[in-house]
Amino acid sequence: MWQALVTACFIANMDQCVVLESQQWFESEARCKIRAFEMAGAVNKHMKSHKPVRYQCRKLPGGMLTQ
Repeated sequence: MWQALVTACFIANMDQCVVLESQQWFESEARCKIRAFEMAGAVNKHMKSHKPVRYQCRKLPGGMLTQ
């Protein structure tokens, strides 16, 4: 399983960042990347003071839902 993560940083201070974790899990890395880009595109809608700066698709060990 794969989990999408997006790092969003405060525009006024790019050292203040938060990591957003998808609450969905994906069977393929390709589908995870699609979700990560969807999440990044929605950051400015929900967090107007933040900007997405990177994404990651994290492979989860069997039986794990997060890491």
